[in-house]
Formats: sequence, structure tokens, C-alpha cells
Amino acid sequence: MVAQLGPNRYGKAGIRVATVVRHEDRHDFSDRIVDVRLEGDFEAVHMHGDNASVLPTDTMRGSVYALSKDQPGEEIEAFALRYAQHLLDASPEATRVEVWITERPWERVVIDGRPHPHAFTREAYRRTARVSRHREGVQLFAGLDELSVLKTTGSAFAGFLKDRFTTLPETDDRILATTLQAEWCYDRTDLDFVAERGHVKDAIIQSFAEHDASNSMQHTLWEMGRAVLEASPSVEEVSFSLPNLHHIEVDLTPYGLASAGEVFVVTDSPSGQIEGTVRRAAETSLAPPPSR
Repeated sequence: MVAQLGPNRYGKAGIRVATVVRHEDRHDFSDRIVDVRLEGDFEAVHMHGDNASVLPTDTMRGSVYALSKDQPGEEIEAFALRYAQHLLDASPEATRVEVWITERPWERVVIDGRPHPHAFTREAYRRTARVSRHREGVQLFAGLDELSVLKTTGSAFAGFLKDRFTTLPETDDRILATTLQAEWCYDRTDLDFVAERGHVKDAIIQSFAEHDASNSMQHTLWEMGRAVLEASPSVEEVSFSLPNLHHIEVDLTPYGLASAGEVFVVTDSPSGQIEGTVRRAAETSLAPPPSR
């Protein structure tokens, strides 16, 4: 039998690290999970058991801790860029390093209108960052995950394709709800990541809320994507994963009551799954008319 090695990579999963920045008047706290994979010329370790080119995954874990000590308050995008470069430098046989970071924010507890200096409560959504760094360049992605949004009106679903198994009634008004995942790609790395993430998050939430002529979750995805590109000129494209979390109005007539769009059954599964990417259109210039 003739065999050859196909695509392969290795790394460390689930590196959890928390940091405290101890200012004189307050503490800043973060809690992150880091995953990393290396790709490259690793045939010898697979085919001959030669580990000379293998950077131990334990070293990858230790590097997270050591680099976090250098800059404990660093944003996840900046850390992912620095960590990926460190591993690429440390592993000569690696041609590409991919790093994923997720972070569920901790926000300060507010007491009597004042932020507490060292007590925190946790947000419901997660921030994400992903870096794909190779010898010739780098791609930087940021994102939001488990961000829940809902509106009780302003969405319809009608005029859809039907076959003999279609039982869904058309509606001109419904609850639209999702727990979304969004990831966007930057065209540069020298950015204020806190400000950029804030612009994108605000654009997503505001466009979801204000798109009152939505004919589908796909329609809303498009509007959110356009809003992100308008809010941040540094974003090349944004991708969404949107489960359509159905709210089905309860028939109250068996209880002698009239249904008036007030009581619903919430079903988180099965759900519709809507995914798509909105990117900037390539700029084209009109060719001059031919000379006569």
C-alpha cells in the first residue's frame, strides 16, 4: 500500500488565563480562553517519529501565561497578533499559525451610581478574536458570540416558496429573535480595537432594532452587514450566523380567552439557521469611451 500524509496541524486547546491589572484606584480583570494550531512541514514527526521540528504544546500554553504577564491589560486582538508572531518565530518549520481567543466580558458592579473598583459581574455575550499569521502576512478577525437580540414587531415572513409539506402560515408581523454570532475581517492591524468593536456592536444592535421593514431574517442580516461596513471603514467583510428562535403564539381559545399577540411558546430547537457574509463591493472604474 502506498500512503502519503495529507493536511495536518497541531496545537493546544482550551488554554484559560485570567489577568488582573492592579491600578492604584481600581483593578481591571479579564478571563480568556486561547486555542492555537500550527501548520507546516511536520512530515518527519508523523512518518518517522522525529520530534526535532515539534514545538511542545506545553510551550504554547506557557507562552500564553508569559506573554500575558508582559501586558496583562492587552486587548484580545492585539494579544492574538503578538502570540501568533511569537509562535511563528519559535517554530522554524511552521508556515502558518492560527489563534482563536474568546472572552466573556466582566463589567464593574455599580453601587449607588458608582463603579466598584474591584467587584465585577459577567456579561451574557462573548468577544472573539482570530489571527491567521503566515510568513508573508496576517489576517485579523474579531467577533461577537452569543449576543441575544429580540424585537416584538417590525418583522414579517410571507410570499415564500411552498410545497405539499408546507404548513407554515404567512405573517405580516411576528417576534424576531436570535442569539447571533458575528465575525468581521479588518484590513489593518493598527487600530483602536475597543473603539472598533464598540462601533460594530452598536451598528449591529441598532440596525436590528430599526429595520422595521424586515421581510425575513436574511433581510435583516443584509441590513446589519451594511450597517457594520458603514460604521467601520476598516472592516472588509462581516459574516453572521443567526439562529431564528421561533416564538409561536399560543391558541388561548381552549381556555375561553382571545389570542391577541400576547402569549407565546418559545422554541430554541429546532431553529432556522441563517448564515451569510456582507462584504465591500470591488471598486470599478468606467473605461473611457473609445476615441473616434
